[in-house]
This record gives sequence, structure tokens and C-alpha cells, in this order.
Amino acid sequence: MNGTLFLKHPEYLTVQDEQGALYHGADQEWFGLLWQRKAGCGPTTASHLVLYNRSGSPPIQKNDMVGLMEAMWTHITPGIMGVHLVSQFTKGLKEYLDEQSLLYSITSLKVLKDRSRRVSFEQITAFIEQELQADQPVAFLNLSAGEVKNLDSWHWVTIVGLERRESETYIHVYDGGTQWVIDLRLWYETTTRSGGFASLQRGENL
Repeated sequence: MNGTLFLKHPEYLTVQDEQGALYHGADQEWFGLLWQRKAGCGPTTASHLVLYNRSGSPPIQKNDMVGLMEAMWTHITPGIMGVHLVSQFTKGLKEYLDEQSLLYSITSLKVLKDRSRRVSFEQITAFIEQELQADQPVAFLNLSAGEVKNLDSWHWVTIVGLERRESETYIHVYDGGTQWVIDLRLWYETTTRSGGFASLQRGENL
């Protein structure tokens, strides 16, 4: 793929606060408790995946978004190491989907710490492309940002777009209510820990 690929309806992830300010997705700082604010990136990102597929007129109000995040927290509950496994994220997300009778399946891709056993960069970009082409945001787990300066380590963010510039590849992500542009190849080549990706797939009856 050359050029850009983005979600068709980014407005579905827009959040509006009480003063009318608009945000690119939610911010884990909106959680009520200190530990939730420190470790809530996983349930916040999972909430984005669900929000994008909900019916209703955007933007969602901040209070309603926080309610979704709190509900997700009960299923994706960070431990002392946060939500540091893709499997922990997908297990909790599936529990939430089942509880809400939402007919989605979950697809995921793990990136191992061992470079010799990692999936290729092309497999990662193909996964992201596939999900964005299906108009689904992608959850991205990054335990080590490597040399990427605008991405927090030990963190989940939401991918909303993919951009190719000659030999460079960038992802557009929502994090902290803001949109960021991340050098994906630099992350892949310099990250020193594991990571991964997850997304929803629509069921036949939706």
C-alpha cells in the first residue's frame, strides 16, 4: 500500500466535554481513581474499539464515555504490571462483548521480544491495513517505545490511520484525547520488549 488509509468515520471517536470541547477519543485521566488514571490505558483503548461500532449520533458526551470506560475496567482490570499482555486485553474485551451480547469477534497479532522470532514488519502493516480497510480501529500495545519520542512505553493506544511516505511508515493514533503520528518502522526496529495489536471484526448479523 502506498499513500494513506484511515477510518471512514473518525467522528465516531470524538468525545465532547461539559464545556463543549472536543477530543480525539478518551483520556485515561478521566477515570475517577488514581490507580485507574495511572493504569487505565488498556480499558480506555478497548472502549474506543467498542465506541466506534456503537449506534448513535457523535460526539459521545464525556460522562457517557467515562461510563463505558468504567464498565470496561471491570473486565480489563490492570494488575501490578498493568495490562501488559495482548491475551489479557482480548480476554477481557471478549467478556465485555459477551456480557453486552455484541456479536463481534476479536483478531490479534503478537509481537515477541525475541527479534529472531518476531513477526515481520510487513505482517504488522498487513494486519493494520486489513483492519482499517474493514473500518475498524486497532488497539496497539507498546511496552518499549525504543527510539520513538512521542509514544509512551508500557502503554495502549488506538490506531486510526496508516500512512506510507516512500520507505517510511507512520501510524496515526489517539492517546490522551489527542491525535499523534508515530513512526511505526522506527518502533519495530528499536523496541526492546514485546507488544501487539488487536481489533474487532463484525459478526454476520451486524
